[in-house]
Amino acid sequence: ERLLLMARKLYRFGSILMIPALGLGLWLWLGFGITGPWLHAKLALVAIAIGYHHGCRSLLRGFEQFNNTRSERWFRIFNESAVLLFAATVVLVVVKPF
Repeated sequence: ERLLLMARKLYRFGSILMIPALGLGLWLWLGFGITGPWLHAKLALVAIAIGYHHGCRSLLRGFEQFNNTRSERWFRIFNESAVLLFAATVVLVVVKPF
């Protein structure tokens, strides 16, 4: 029960922080005219990150109903994929490879 409470709080915290992050990103893109071919790749990664966030919600619902069918290894890989996704997003912003 305690882990579920922590998971709910973490999801809510991430949801609250996602709103200003998206707003500030739109402001930089539209307000300052930041463009480039790398931006399309970054926007695709941001869309995948939003999908990842919604996927986490469905996993949380499964945990709340005690309907977990995934292995511990799967969750480890799922967790690390978010780190790789965010690292790729940051690299695209800093390096602007194309």
